[in-house]
Amino acid sequence: MRDKKADILKAAKKLFAEKGYLNVSMQAIAEECKVSKASIYKLFQSKEDLLLALIKFKQQEMLKRSALLNAESSLTPKEKFAKKIALEITEFRENRQFINMITNDGSPHTAVLRKHLKQTKSMIICWHRDSILQAYGEEVEPFIWDLVIIFHGLMREFLFLVAVEKTQADIETIPHFIMTVIDLVVEQKKAGDPNTSLNEDIIAFYRNAASCRMPKKEELLAGHLQKLKDMIGALSKMSMMSKNFCLPPNC
Repeated sequence: MRDKKADILKAAKKLFAEKGYLNVSMQAIAEECKVSKASIYKLFQSKEDLLLALIKFKQQEMLKRSALLNAESSLTPKEKFAKKIALEITEFRENRQFINMITNDGSPHTAVLRKHLKQTKSMIICWHRDSILQAYGEEVEPFIWDLVIIFHGLMREFLFLVAVEKTQADIETIPHFIMTVIDLVVEQKKAGDPNTSLNEDIIAFYRNAASCRMPKKEELLAGHLQKLKDMIGALSKMSMMSKNFCLPPNC
Protein backbone atom coordinates (compact mmCIF):
# COMPACT_ATOMS: atom_id res chain seq x y z
CA MET A 1 0.00 0.00 0.00
CA ARG A 2 1.48 3.30 -1.10
CA ASP A 3 1.65 6.17 1.37
CA LYS A 4 0.24 9.07 -0.65
CA LYS A 5 1.54 11.73 1.73
CA ALA A 6 5.07 10.28 1.68
CA ASP A 7 4.95 10.10 -2.14
CA ILE A 8 3.95 13.76 -2.35
CA LEU A 9 6.72 14.81 0.04
CA LYS A 10 9.28 12.78 -1.91
CA ALA A 11 8.18 14.35 -5.20
CA ALA A 12 8.23 17.85 -3.69
CA LYS A 13 11.75 17.35 -2.29
CA LYS A 14 13.02 16.20 -5.68
CA LEU A 15 11.53 19.17 -7.54
CA PHE A 16 12.48 21.77 -4.90
CA ALA A 17 16.07 20.51 -4.98
CA GLU A 18 16.28 20.49 -8.77
CA LYS A 19 14.42 23.70 -9.66
CA GLY A 20 14.16 25.71 -6.45
CA TYR A 21 11.10 26.31 -4.32
CA LEU A 22 9.94 29.41 -6.18
CA ASN A 23 10.07 27.67 -9.57
CA VAL A 24 7.91 24.69 -8.58
CA SER A 25 4.12 24.76 -8.68
CA MET A 26 1.67 22.49 -6.89
CA GLN A 27 0.58 21.28 -10.33
CA ALA A 28 4.14 20.21 -11.11
CA ILE A 29 4.31 18.27 -7.82
CA ALA A 30 0.98 16.62 -8.63
CA GLU A 31 2.25 15.55 -12.06
CA GLU A 32 5.52 14.24 -10.56
CA CYS A 33 3.75 11.90 -8.13
CA LYS A 34 0.82 11.19 -10.52
CA VAL A 35 -2.01 12.51 -8.36
CA SER A 36 -4.46 15.36 -8.81
CA LYS A 37 -3.66 18.82 -7.48
CA ALA A 38 -6.86 18.61 -5.44
CA SER A 39 -5.48 15.52 -3.69
CA ILE A 40 -2.44 17.50 -2.58
CA TYR A 41 -4.54 20.35 -1.26
CA LYS A 42 -6.50 17.86 0.86
CA LEU A 43 -3.26 17.11 2.72
CA PHE A 44 -1.45 20.46 2.54
CA GLN A 45 -3.08 23.89 2.67
CA SER A 46 -0.35 25.56 0.61
CA LYS A 47 3.07 25.03 -0.96
CA GLU A 48 4.69 26.54 2.12
CA ASP A 49 2.72 24.15 4.33
CA LEU A 50 4.06 21.30 2.19
CA LEU A 51 7.64 22.59 2.58
CA LEU A 52 7.27 22.80 6.36
CA ALA A 53 5.85 19.28 6.48
CA LEU A 54 8.80 18.08 4.40
CA ILE A 55 11.33 19.64 6.80
CA LYS A 56 9.56 18.04 9.76
CA PHE A 57 9.35 14.70 7.95
CA LYS A 58 13.12 14.64 7.32
CA GLN A 59 13.77 15.50 10.98
CA GLN A 60 11.58 12.66 12.18
CA GLU A 61 13.17 10.19 9.80
CA MET A 62 16.66 10.96 11.11
CA LEU A 63 15.52 10.80 14.75
CA LYS A 64 13.82 7.44 14.15
CA ARG A 65 17.01 6.03 12.65
CA SER A 66 18.96 7.37 15.61
CA ALA A 67 16.48 5.76 18.03
CA LEU A 68 16.95 2.42 16.29
CA LEU A 69 20.72 2.77 16.73
CA ASN A 70 20.24 3.51 20.44
CA ALA A 71 18.16 0.35 20.75
CA GLU A 72 20.89 -1.79 19.15
CA SER A 73 22.19 -3.77 22.14
CA SER A 74 25.13 -5.31 20.25
CA LEU A 75 26.85 -1.90 19.91
CA THR A 76 28.87 -0.04 22.55
CA PRO A 77 27.92 3.59 23.30
CA LYS A 78 30.87 4.85 21.26
CA GLU A 79 30.06 2.56 18.35
CA LYS A 80 26.51 3.96 18.36
CA PHE A 81 27.94 7.50 18.34
CA ALA A 82 30.16 6.65 15.36
CA LYS A 83 27.17 5.31 13.44
CA LYS A 84 25.15 8.44 14.30
CA ILE A 85 27.91 10.63 12.86
CA ALA A 86 27.94 8.51 9.69
CA LEU A 87 24.13 8.71 9.57
CA GLU A 88 24.14 12.52 9.74
CA ILE A 89 26.78 12.83 7.02
CA THR A 90 24.96 10.33 4.80
CA GLU A 91 21.67 12.20 5.27
CA PHE A 92 23.38 15.46 4.32
CA ARG A 93 24.97 13.93 1.23
CA GLU A 94 21.66 12.46 0.05
CA ASN A 95 19.75 15.70 0.66
CA ARG A 96 22.40 18.36 0.03
CA GLN A 97 20.57 20.03 -2.87
CA PHE A 98 17.40 20.33 -0.81
CA ILE A 99 19.33 21.62 2.23
CA ASN A 100 21.13 24.20 0.07
CA MET A 101 17.78 25.33 -1.31
CA ILE A 102 16.42 25.91 2.21
CA THR A 103 19.48 27.64 3.64
CA ASN A 104 20.10 29.87 0.62
CA ASP A 105 17.68 32.20 -1.17
CA GLY A 106 15.70 29.46 -2.86
CA SER A 107 12.94 29.27 -0.24
CA PRO A 108 10.45 31.77 1.21
CA HIS A 109 11.90 33.61 4.20
CA THR A 110 8.65 33.83 6.11
CA ALA A 111 8.32 34.02 9.88
CA VAL A 112 6.87 30.50 9.99
CA LEU A 113 9.76 29.04 7.99
CA ARG A 114 12.34 30.88 10.11
CA LYS A 115 10.67 29.43 13.21
CA HIS A 116 10.86 25.91 11.78
CA LEU A 117 14.52 26.32 10.80
CA LYS A 118 15.27 27.56 14.32
CA GLN A 119 13.54 24.48 15.72
CA THR A 120 15.60 22.31 13.37
CA LYS A 121 18.82 23.88 14.64
CA SER A 122 17.63 23.37 18.21
CA MET A 123 16.86 19.72 17.48
CA ILE A 124 20.34 19.15 16.03
CA ILE A 125 22.05 20.77 19.02
CA CYS A 126 19.98 18.62 21.40
CA TRP A 127 20.75 15.52 19.38
CA HIS A 128 24.49 16.22 19.37
CA ARG A 129 24.57 17.01 23.09
CA ASP A 130 22.63 13.87 24.01
CA SER A 131 24.67 11.69 21.64
CA ILE A 132 27.94 12.86 23.22
CA LEU A 133 26.60 12.30 26.74
CA GLN A 134 25.42 8.80 25.80
CA ALA A 135 28.83 7.97 24.30
CA TYR A 136 31.08 9.41 27.03
CA GLY A 137 28.89 9.32 30.12
CA GLU A 138 27.77 11.88 32.69
CA GLU A 139 31.37 12.66 33.67
CA VAL A 140 31.67 14.97 30.64
CA GLU A 141 28.62 16.98 31.76
CA PRO A 142 30.73 19.85 33.27
CA PHE A 143 32.29 20.58 29.88
CA ILE A 144 29.62 19.20 27.53
CA TRP A 145 29.24 22.48 25.60
CA ASP A 146 32.99 22.55 24.91
CA LEU A 147 32.58 19.15 23.26
CA VAL A 148 29.45 20.20 21.38
CA ILE A 149 31.18 23.24 19.89
CA ILE A 150 34.24 21.21 18.89
CA PHE A 151 31.98 18.56 17.39
CA HIS A 152 29.98 21.17 15.46
CA GLY A 153 33.15 22.72 14.07
CA LEU A 154 34.50 19.39 12.84
CA MET A 155 31.15 18.35 11.38
CA ARG A 156 30.76 21.67 9.57
CA GLU A 157 34.09 21.18 7.78
CA PHE A 158 33.33 17.62 6.76
CA LEU A 159 29.81 18.50 5.61
CA PHE A 160 31.36 21.22 3.46
CA LEU A 161 33.65 18.63 1.87
CA VAL A 162 30.69 16.34 1.29
CA ALA A 163 28.77 19.24 -0.30
CA VAL A 164 31.56 19.73 -2.85
CA GLU A 165 30.70 17.12 -5.45
CA LYS A 166 34.29 16.83 -6.69
CA THR A 167 35.44 15.82 -3.20
CA GLN A 168 35.18 12.11 -2.45
CA ALA A 169 34.96 12.22 1.34
CA ASP A 170 35.18 8.76 2.93
CA ILE A 171 32.21 8.59 5.29
CA GLU A 172 33.59 5.48 6.98
CA THR A 173 36.75 7.24 8.24
CA ILE A 174 35.19 10.57 9.29
CA PRO A 175 33.57 9.32 12.54
CA HIS A 176 36.86 7.81 13.69
CA PHE A 177 38.71 11.08 13.08
CA ILE A 178 36.09 13.18 14.90
CA MET A 179 35.91 10.81 17.86
CA THR A 180 39.71 10.70 18.14
CA VAL A 181 39.74 14.49 18.56
CA ILE A 182 36.93 14.37 21.13
CA ASP A 183 38.71 11.55 22.99
CA LEU A 184 41.81 13.73 23.33
CA VAL A 185 39.79 16.67 24.69
CA VAL A 186 37.99 14.43 27.19
CA GLU A 187 41.29 12.93 28.39
CA GLN A 188 42.85 16.39 28.81
CA LYS A 189 39.83 17.62 30.75
CA LYS A 190 39.88 14.61 33.05
CA ALA A 191 43.61 15.00 33.67
CA GLY A 192 43.39 18.75 34.34
CA ASP A 193 40.60 21.21 35.02
CA PRO A 194 37.28 19.52 34.23
CA ASN A 195 35.37 22.81 34.18
CA THR A 196 34.27 24.42 30.94
CA SER A 197 36.58 26.79 29.10
CA LEU A 198 33.62 28.81 27.81
CA ASN A 199 32.21 31.99 29.30
CA GLU A 200 28.66 32.21 30.64
CA ASP A 201 27.29 34.04 27.59
CA ILE A 202 28.31 31.26 25.20
CA ILE A 203 26.98 28.57 27.52
CA ALA A 204 23.69 30.45 27.91
CA PHE A 205 23.39 30.77 24.13
CA TYR A 206 23.75 27.02 23.61
CA ARG A 207 21.47 26.16 26.52
CA ASN A 208 18.76 28.41 25.11
CA ALA A 209 19.30 27.04 21.61
CA ALA A 210 18.94 23.51 22.97
CA SER A 211 15.71 24.21 24.83
CA CYS A 212 13.79 21.49 23.06
CA ARG A 213 12.28 18.17 24.00
CA MET A 214 13.64 15.26 22.04
CA PRO A 215 11.12 12.51 21.26
CA LYS A 216 11.43 9.61 23.69
CA LYS A 217 12.37 6.17 22.39
CA GLU A 218 8.93 4.90 23.40
CA GLU A 219 7.26 7.63 21.31
CA LEU A 220 9.34 6.83 18.25
CA LEU A 221 8.69 3.10 18.58
CA ALA A 222 4.98 3.79 19.05
CA GLY A 223 5.05 5.68 15.76
CA HIS A 224 6.58 2.66 14.01
CA LEU A 225 3.98 0.33 15.55
CA GLN A 226 1.13 2.58 14.47
CA LYS A 227 2.41 2.58 10.89
CA LEU A 228 2.58 -1.22 10.95
CA LYS A 229 -0.99 -1.40 12.28
CA ASP A 230 -2.18 0.94 9.55
CA MET A 231 -0.47 -1.15 6.88
CA ILE A 232 -1.94 -4.41 8.27
CA GLY A 233 -5.40 -2.83 8.41
CA ALA A 234 -5.11 -1.60 4.83
CA LEU A 235 -3.95 -5.01 3.62
CA SER A 236 -6.83 -6.73 5.44
CA LYS A 237 -9.30 -4.34 3.84
CA MET A 238 -7.84 -5.02 0.40
CA SER A 239 -8.07 -8.76 1.04
CA MET A 240 -11.75 -8.48 1.97
CA MET A 241 -12.46 -6.37 -1.12
CA SER A 242 -10.75 -8.90 -3.39
CA LYS A 243 -12.89 -11.71 -1.91
CA ASN A 244 -16.08 -9.72 -2.39
CA PHE A 245 -15.28 -9.11 -6.04
CA CYS A 246 -14.11 -12.67 -6.67
CA LEU A 247 -16.31 -14.53 -9.19
CA PRO A 248 -16.67 -18.31 -9.86
CA PRO A 249 -14.88 -20.43 -10.85
CA ASN A 250 -11.84 -18.46 -9.64
CA CYS A 251 -13.11 -18.07 -6.05
